[in-house]
Amino acid sequence: MQTSDIDTRIGTANTGSFSHGNTLPLTGVPFGMNYLSVQSVNEDTAWWFDPTEPQFTGIRLTHQPSPWINDFQHLQFLALTQAIAPNFEGDYRPQEATFAPDYLRLVEQTQGVTYEATNSTTGGALRFTASNHLTLRLTMPKRVTLVETTTHTLTLALQNFSACIDPDFTMWCTLRLPDTAEPATARLVDGQLDVALNTNQATVWFATSFISAAQAAVNLNRLPASFEELRAADAAAWQAKFDLIAITDHHPQRVATFYHNLYRALLFPMQFYETTETGETVHYDTTSRTVRPGKLFTNNGFWDTYKTAYPFYSLLLPTEYHNFLEGFLNSYRETGFLPRWLSPDERGMMPGTMVDAVIADAAVKQIGSELMPEFLTAMIHGAETVSDDVRYGREGLADYLKLGYVPAEIDESVNKTLDYAYSDWLISVVAGTLNDTATQAKYATRSQNYRKLFDPAVGLMHPRLRNGEFTPNFDPLDWGSGYTEGSAWQNSFAVYQDLPGLIELTGGSAAFTAQLHRLVNQPSTYHVGTYRGVIHEMREMAALDFGQLAISNQPSFHLPYLFAVAGDAAGTQLTVKQLLLTAFNAGPTGYPGDEDNGSMSSWYLWSSLGLYPVTPGSGEYVLGIPFFDAVTIHLPNDKTLTITTANNHNHMQFVGLRTFNGADLGTSISHDALASGGTLASRLQLLPNPR
Repeated sequence: MQTSDIDTRIGTANTGSFSHGNTLPLTGVPFGMNYLSVQSVNEDTAWWFDPTEPQFTGIRLTHQPSPWINDFQHLQFLALTQAIAPNFEGDYRPQEATFAPDYLRLVEQTQGVTYEATNSTTGGALRFTASNHLTLRLTMPKRVTLVETTTHTLTLALQNFSACIDPDFTMWCTLRLPDTAEPATARLVDGQLDVALNTNQATVWFATSFISAAQAAVNLNRLPASFEELRAADAAAWQAKFDLIAITDHHPQRVATFYHNLYRALLFPMQFYETTETGETVHYDTTSRTVRPGKLFTNNGFWDTYKTAYPFYSLLLPTEYHNFLEGFLNSYRETGFLPRWLSPDERGMMPGTMVDAVIADAAVKQIGSELMPEFLTAMIHGAETVSDDVRYGREGLADYLKLGYVPAEIDESVNKTLDYAYSDWLISVVAGTLNDTATQAKYATRSQNYRKLFDPAVGLMHPRLRNGEFTPNFDPLDWGSGYTEGSAWQNSFAVYQDLPGLIELTGGSAAFTAQLHRLVNQPSTYHVGTYRGVIHEMREMAALDFGQLAISNQPSFHLPYLFAVAGDAAGTQLTVKQLLLTAFNAGPTGYPGDEDNGSMSSWYLWSSLGLYPVTPGSGEYVLGIPFFDAVTIHLPNDKTLTITTANNHNHMQFVGLRTFNGADLGTSISHDALASGGTLASRLQLLPNPR
């Protein structure tokens, strides 16, 4: 698949009340520091792009990871051929525009201006073509300062973040204008600046820095000499990643959907460090408000991404994974706690400290082994230290340490308890790789705390009060209260560290499988519970109509694979195949819910390959059902993993035979086996094998 075949508008048809991905059509390079996008509304809203809206208000430089987080340090580029009032709203034809990972092109109809844009890690270029002389308009909400102008450049300082520890957090943006421009005449009025370009074809170059105006100039000077050269380099950066996976299949739309999801999986986390003129790697630390050495990354919520995205990087991109780990360790060094939700710094969103899974999964896969002693210290600190700032550490930790669970008096108590118990196990995993047997034993024992919330009367996790009693009037369809963005049905199975134990508590494999069947075979009904109103996740689960299996949100991601874990591989194969066939596409309605920084796209990637990392930190993958005739994965150690599927048709929904390098497989395969290369071969059939 070529870069030019990707339309970045996948998952962009959204509102605040219903999500088909809540994505943006982002142009840049993988894991870049900035992205460019079309903006179609002038409103002060996080939903500023609509794929069907012909309205056009500019090309936006953005750092928005999700509309629920909003943007920071953004600005709009607009080219005008005549003087016009603020809040200009033009028109373009979305169906004729190009939205590619490396390139944007559209024609603004009102003034007849053709826009082209390409964007690398820290800077890019916009090319405007019209029949009349052009004026460049920059629009920058909130605080902005015109730092300096020279003959052909101007530099701005922007402070328009939605949240940050440092109230003076700044991004500098330096622009290089054509020789005909008059930057010295530019005047900044109410966050808007017009510069006469005095030509009908102009290329405007830009670069940004979170370090200084001088560093922005350094980043600008590193850009290639021509628009075409920069675009070619940006396209090559994407193509190098796409070429790691080659697919042959007689369903072309499936192949397109795979690569569109691969594009989405390579956007986040975003780079938050720069290289100085002398080659040093530095970043801005918003906690100390100083520039520090080393890498840093931002725009990532670990509650979403640990399940699928980082395991995908571990197999395909271990070098990038190592870089991410270095950045997350720097976050710990500078704040005292490992990160939970970064944008640009700690937001403290969502329960749990799920970066623990990113660390442990790396540890068992020998990625960043030299970092693990310090990571273990950081993980233990988060597990034992009650933070006086709710953004950091484990909320409700004092109760968890005393009671062994987070009590129902604290919101999301079930999810927090299960996440903390899983993180305790993850600490034991990292300790085990370091031969720290005492720590390993302590936290392995503590990881059994999940049992304290299991209610055998209902076979689900039930919020428990401080006095030890379960909460009264239990309704498994109630959303909120002890659960995060769901009910007991979506959130009771997050016992990744001890699924055999959970199966045993439920009454054994047959009883557990029956419980999963009840989960998917009941209506997609919900009760608003303590949310006291309908939230978008409720609507999306109902629209999907897979019972209580809300693949529209991260807590349900592993549920289809639990059938196989419990001995019902056919249940996994049928459920996953139907989700792949019905819940995803390569267009604006491409996702059944929030895509969230590569998490849902990575679910699709794993599932279509016939594998799934149910338990990050275990080094094992549960087998599902492959979706393509043949896949060749070029692994980073010069090995090749080949996945072949015979009899690959929509109505063939079960795996009859599966081998790896000629040997029969059960229900799982190790990371080490996959990373060593070989051939994973399957044959599909109409009915499951008799049990």
